Amino acid sequence: MATAGCFCLASRQAARKITRLYDFYMQESGIRVTQFTILSQLMLRGDMTIGKLAGLLGMERTTLTRNLTLLEQQKWISIKAGDDPRARMIGITGQGRSVVRRSFPFWSKAQAHIGTLLGADGQAALKLLDSRNLG
Repeated sequence: MATAGCFCLASRQAARKITRLYDFYMQESGIRVTQFTILSQLMLRGDMTIGKLAGLLGMERTTLTRNLTLLEQQKWISIKAGDDPRARMIGITGQGRSVVRRSFPFWSKAQAHIGTLLGADGQAALKLLDSRNLG
């Protein structure tokens, strides 16, 4: 069957496995890699709208909103009205910054392990796909 080698299926399976591996390493930190990714991007880039953050992360707005609700309940982010009343601004709190700092060593170990598994060619392929506007 022509679809047996489907790149979409293979990439989705790989993404789930990679996420599970990051989460395994991050268990002791108390947060999941998806939470770490959101918080670290806010820490690096500053406050932004939900739409901008969703685009940056490559996430659907509804999925991001569910994740943001949990982060807000933990008091790791704040959600405020933006200049445009329809836009909500997301910002990381001091507690959120502490969570990122505490979790970084766990993320770093996962990053190194996955980098080794992917090898230089796999890492280059991911970066190439990321640098191209695929859709």
